[in-house]
Amino acid sequence: MSMLQPVKAESLSAQVAETIREAIFRGELKPGQVLRELGLAKSLRVSQATVREALSHLEHYGLVVRTPNRSTSVTSLSPKEVKDRMKVWVALETLAFTDASKRINEGELREIEQLSAAVSSAIASRDPYEVMNADRVFHQRIWEMAGNASLTLILDQLTTPVFAFLRGNPQAGSSEPMSHNSLVQAIRSRDQDKIAAAVARHIEGPASTAPEMRAQEVPVRAESTITH
Repeated sequence: MSMLQPVKAESLSAQVAETIREAIFRGELKPGQVLRELGLAKSLRVSQATVREALSHLEHYGLVVRTPNRSTSVTSLSPKEVKDRMKVWVALETLAFTDASKRINEGELREIEQLSAAVSSAIASRDPYEVMNADRVFHQRIWEMAGNASLTLILDQLTTPVFAFLRGNPQAGSSEPMSHNSLVQAIRSRDQDKIAAAVARHIEGPASTAPEMRAQEVPVRAESTITH
């Protein structure tokens, strides 16, 4: 009997979802831009059904908005929506960081110090995508260290469109190296008040100017081509 297993359809749709997600994070697909299943299917050389499944996955994470029998577009957050998400993010992030501080060991502390250094390196490269990606990896690793899978899932769903939103703000990362170092030091201190203060500074600082900048953008309605 062959040990090889048939390739599952969702494996291909997951690849398509990842491709579209990366295009959104890189700014190749803009907030408000209409995503046409047929055009995406042709660009990526897959079926419309596969694209439809991929878009459904992205909708689950808030990166696209789907209107049944009408259209799908890249999520475009208003300044108020960003502010509302930030408020919830601060509360949940504080919980995650506090729980992580109670469980973390010295080896894991060194790991997040390295992740913080990776953010600083990304900022030095002046590549907004690399900064955003390194920042997400830093946060997601600490969520995992908190040991609460439900909290990790909620934070991932809450913050994914916000990371995509902030990626387009070149000023968002101006204070990132210090704020990441402050987060590491706060976790190392295991002091809940210091953690809460560091998390609030880190999240609310970069977001304070981004909404005003992005709110002035006109949503793009033309379709972009994604190369596979």
